[in-house]
Amino acid sequence: MRRLTPWLFLLVPLALLITFTYVPVGNMIYYSFTDWDGVSPDRNFVGAGNYEELFTRPELFRVFAVSLYYLVASVVQISIALYFATVLSFDMRFRNLFKGILFFPYLINGVAIGFVFLYFFQDGGTLDSVLSWFGVNSDHAWLSTPSRPTPRWRACRSGASPV
Repeated sequence: MRRLTPWLFLLVPLALLITFTYVPVGNMIYYSFTDWDGVSPDRNFVGAGNYEELFTRPELFRVFAVSLYYLVASVVQISIALYFATVLSFDMRFRNLFKGILFFPYLINGVAIGFVFLYFFQDGGTLDSVLSWFGVNSDHAWLSTPSRPTPRWRACRSGASPV
């Protein structure tokens, strides 16, 4: 039983991995050897004809060029990020200034999201406009503090009637 326990723990993750990774990849490889359009139930086996067409049509090489461009750009971006992470981990002059400059775009993103939500929920804003399309006229101030009634215990203590 002791040797079986790790395999029992791995049973669910392996089932999910096989179901959602290996089976779709296998189906994709099978479909690449057919002329199936993804909709019709007919699948005719064409062999390597799809791959022959893929590598002989010149307009498809532009797709490869764009993919190669993004691959090279991501390698450059990761290299620059690793360089800055390494340099800024050492004690150097103006280190905190450089950290602030590199971190500044993350702050701007949060500020922009805050403004989007502000304009979305303000009176007469996007939410009110969308609700008015469906015939809901809302005079609700979404971002204001709702007025709260006086609690009963406070009303009783002040001598007022709680009812």
